[in-house]
Amino acid sequence: MPSKHIEIKTFKLAHSSDDTVKIEHVEKPYGEYSSPVVSIAIYSHGKEKTAEVEIPYENIEEFFKALNESVAMCDSIPRSELHGELNANVGGGA
Repeated sequence: MPSKHIEIKTFKLAHSSDDTVKIEHVEKPYGEYSSPVVSIAIYSHGKEKTAEVEIPYENIEEFFKALNESVAMCDSIPRSELHGELNANVGGGA
């Protein structure tokens, strides 16, 4: 029996014009007796899959913990205010 993909959510990827992230639950990803996984895929222009990771549900809590640690580390790094050098809310062009 082939794998079954159930779409959970699709959303626009930040800092891109039309790339998307698609989250899916996948039943029998590697054959009849394989355990389900979560698929996280990036689609370029909303159509062409350019990257994908499949995470077994047994690793989801550890995955969430690592994501939260990554966000905390990112938040701890000082950065300049977005477009602060322009004293404006949006960037300029050349």
